[in-house]
Amino acid sequence: MKRIAVINQKGGVGKTTTTVNLGAALAFHGQRALLLDLDPQANMTVHVDKRPDLESNTLTNLLIDDTPLGELVQKTAMDNLFVVPSDTSLAGVEQVLANRIGRETILRRALDKAKAEDDYDFVLFDCPPSLGVLSANALVAADYVVIPMQAEYLSLQGMAKLLEVIDLVQSQLNPNLQIACVLPCMLDSRTNLSAEVLSEIEEHFGPLLTEARIRNNVKLAEAPSFGRSIFEHAPDSNGAKDYAAFALEFMQKVGLEVDPALLADDEEEEYEYEEEEDDEVEVEGVEEDAADDDEDVTEEVVAEDEDVAEDDEDTSEADIEADEVMEDEVAEAEVVQAKEAPEEPLDDPELIERADEPPASAEAEAEI
Repeated sequence: MKRIAVINQKGGVGKTTTTVNLGAALAFHGQRALLLDLDPQANMTVHVDKRPDLESNTLTNLLIDDTPLGELVQKTAMDNLFVVPSDTSLAGVEQVLANRIGRETILRRALDKAKAEDDYDFVLFDCPPSLGVLSANALVAADYVVIPMQAEYLSLQGMAKLLEVIDLVQSQLNPNLQIACVLPCMLDSRTNLSAEVLSEIEEHFGPLLTEARIRNNVKLAEAPSFGRSIFEHAPDSNGAKDYAAFALEFMQKVGLEVDPALLADDEEEEYEYEEEEDDEVEVEGVEEDAADDDEDVTEEVVAEDEDVAEDDEDTSEADIEADEVMEDEVAEAEVVQAKEAPEEPLDDPELIERADEPPASAEAEAEI
């Protein structure tokens, strides 16, 4: 029997999703897998279609009351997959166990006492997003550690503390503990950030970084609301393909023999995944070229508009100058015409005689 702690003190990196779907993949390959929910939020319990508020026998009973493990195990809808549920009462365990001697070894002793190796091939611990007593129990009881993490810089910051705790557990409580792998989750291969962070992870962890990548996938987010694993909810989705590939790689890492035919299928799927990435890159390149063409066209149109505007401005200035010249010519012509016109003499007898004659209207009034 192999015991696996899925741990990362940062929340929202895919611990619960990885625990459930790795367990489901192992069950699909004929391995009997037991899931232990060590998170007081009980998300894994909900993921396998259990109701935390209705559960009376949970992991809290094992840690505080020393209830035998066999009395807490429940079946799930999937063959070969079993669960020990959790509830919110688990949040108070750390305070209750604060003064108990050997509190970090409770879970390991419970598994040994129940002889779980006779009933299960794998035991997976879904750890809380902290490094307290619950996570310590998982590390002390585990043989291997799986570290899911997002391809973001904030996920890298807490890794030093996690590795320090793992080293401490190895040196004092569990010398057989090993890091099996670091699993990139919620990956968006289209961004430069993901590639940069993956490069940093590979630099620090080397071969511990898995070849499998868990891409962002809506079906993975939907599956918990239906109480199913991704293989039951959407077996043809990218999420199912990614976790199936990871399960095969994980089984090889922990020393299990894997059917070569399954590995061949996995290589084909990986090839298809690379083709999808290439297609995405090509599409991005086409879009960038189109954007550059549109920008060039826009610049040409703007340049043409500027030229037209300059031509219109030049035309307007020419029209104004022509109008001014025409006005000047008209004014000069009027002056010349005025000079050339003959002046009538003011002492003309006829004009004087006409000026002395009364107007016709005045004569008519006189006659009346």
